[in-house]
Amino acid sequence: MRRRAGSPLDLALLGERLEALRREWRSRRLDSDPLVFAHRYADPADREVVAFLAASLAFGRVASIQASVSRVLAVLGPSPAGFLDVWDERPLAGLAPFVHRWVTGEDVEEFLRMVKRARHAHGSLGALFAKGDVEEDGDYAAALSSFHRNLHALSLRSAAPSRGLRFLLPSPESGSACKRSHLFLRWMIRTEGFDLGLWTGGRFTPARLLLPMDVHVHRIARRIGLTRRKAADLAASREATAWLRRISPADPIAYDWSLSRLGILGLPMTLPAVRA
Repeated sequence: MRRRAGSPLDLALLGERLEALRREWRSRRLDSDPLVFAHRYADPADREVVAFLAASLAFGRVASIQASVSRVLAVLGPSPAGFLDVWDERPLAGLAPFVHRWVTGEDVEEFLRMVKRARHAHGSLGALFAKGDVEEDGDYAAALSSFHRNLHALSLRSAAPSRGLRFLLPSPESGSACKRSHLFLRWMIRTEGFDLGLWTGGRFTPARLLLPMDVHVHRIARRIGLTRRKAADLAASREATAWLRRISPADPIAYDWSLSRLGILGLPMTLPAVRA
């Protein structure tokens, strides 16, 4: 079924089919997601650091992502947060040969320096994020831009960050969907399923999250009528999330895990269009 111009979205049918897909994928295939790395640690501080690293490197093939995150974690040892807290910020020999697409070992080192300094100054990445969340309402896009600006400001390379650093810490202000960043927020704020729920209280709520929009989720969202936009950008994420919010106001991206499995695992589209 293909959508005709002006045809309405059948929210009841959409909700029914999304709930079925959600039940099908609940608590399945954590091994297919970079979130698996954070679950290997018990300490919330380690989980936060590892999740931020894993989400930031979550681009490219699944096998490449897993290999790259594993290489960095091998350097950081059994407690990544503890390692950063005592690190003298000298170059890490284990990262010298590191390359993940266009992100180099030097980029990852500087990224880790920013995380270390943020933890030292604010206690956690969550506290730094909350400091920049000053919007009265709306989603987390503006707070995310502030969070990344504040992290960049902690770098001695802030005046001229490398391509790799800019990619690791993008800004929604450019109109980008910033999929990896919104994925990290999902992990931190939601408590259901595999999500970690480390950021609580204050203005942290799943209701403000945006759908992490990559090419795979965008293709599915267009197929079932959640967005008409041709680009997988911030506007497409907001449009799709707005429809999902009408189905689940308190937790609009509850369906992201199941939708993204279809793309990550290369499974055939099993969710038909819900526009007439």
